[in-house]
Amino acid sequence: MKSNFTENHHTRLGEDVAKLLIEKINSNFNARYNYKNGNNYSYQIILQDNLQHLSNFIVEKKKEFEFIIPKMKLNRNDNLELREMILNMTPDERKRIGINKSTLWYITKNLSEGKTPKIYEKIILKIK
Repeated sequence: MKSNFTENHHTRLGEDVAKLLIEKINSNFNARYNYKNGNNYSYQIILQDNLQHLSNFIVEKKKEFEFIIPKMKLNRNDNLELREMILNMTPDERKRIGINKSTLWYITKNLSEGKTPKIYEKIILKIK
């Protein structure tokens, strides 16, 4: 994964990093978070609700407005080192550690496309 620097020293995300960022935003946008009255809502619904309250405030239907944003936690089930090990794994290494050919193909394909595949714990343990 790489980023590029522009002539004014701004960082420009590489295509693979941008895809990964968009994927994380989408997955968290659809994740559910504790919002009003202890109920869980998706970030998309929470944003829509906040925008509705803001518009009511702007047209003076409400006297005050509080923008409520629940804490968002981003998790990864892989790391860059693990990604590199998988992408550089030879067929002989795969056989030696006992990973199914189709499993490695699926993980490698998704990593190559900038996606974050589901890597099960037993596979991670075999690789490390």
